[in-house]
Amino acid sequence: MRRVLTVLLLALLVSFTELTAQRVEKSAYTSSELSNHTISLITWTTVRMDSTYNPAPGEKLKTLEVLAKYKPEVDKFNEPIGFCPTGLERKSPCGPMSCWATDAFLEYARNFADTSKKVSFPDGMKVDFSLMNFGGMRTEMPKGNVSKYDILTIFPFDNYLTYVQLNGRKLKELIEFFCRTYPQAMSAGVRLVVDGYRVKECTVNGKPIDDNENYVIATIDFLVDGGDNLYVMKEADWVIRTDVKLMDLFISYIEGLTARGANIETFVDERCKVVNRRK
Repeated sequence: MRRVLTVLLLALLVSFTELTAQRVEKSAYTSSELSNHTISLITWTTVRMDSTYNPAPGEKLKTLEVLAKYKPEVDKFNEPIGFCPTGLERKSPCGPMSCWATDAFLEYARNFADTSKKVSFPDGMKVDFSLMNFGGMRTEMPKGNVSKYDILTIFPFDNYLTYVQLNGRKLKELIEFFCRTYPQAMSAGVRLVVDGYRVKECTVNGKPIDDNENYVIATIDFLVDGGDNLYVMKEADWVIRTDVKLMDLFISYIEGLTARGANIETFVDERCKVVNRRK
């Protein structure tokens, strides 16, 4: 997909006129010159992209030939795979986009753990909740038809579905870090009330976090590796990384909704609430 988008961008650039580009002349620099930074001059010339490069009468633009080659594949990404009646606003610490994404993520992760032979939890454990970062959701869900391209725009990164186990003490550390900084997106089943920069209330599946219990979290490898400074995730008791990309996960989930005649809809609860914090 990235290669296709690159080709499209290049084609658009070539199609414009009166643009300029810089061409650096090639020189045979030695490795010692490069390593010792002794290069003092690099010459260049300006090449004006104008009608000089237009095709001859009756000749087709080569860029159109390139575009024609990839157009069928690009068109597939613009075909609707689902429908969102209202659109989903991207809002923290708890909004329509994050509530839908984390709940859909949790549902998919639980089903994948139950049906895939690649995932096996110790002692028959189940996924307690899902955790995603707001930075990984780059935009909002559009109102109306939703295409694969829309999903790639919302979730553009190569993040993978990952399962981790944290004990109660480590999970409390994670929640306390959210309170000191800002809470990330969590699925239903978690209720967190932050008063200022402290935990006022936190429950998982309706119960306070128990130091002696273990909790399974469905998340992404970026966070498990310490992304967004969540270094406590690197101290997980165990980690199961899958080959399921986040963007593919949501495309598959939405296609499943459509097959059942369902739309992309959510409800916003108060799973995460921040009060008495100065802006």
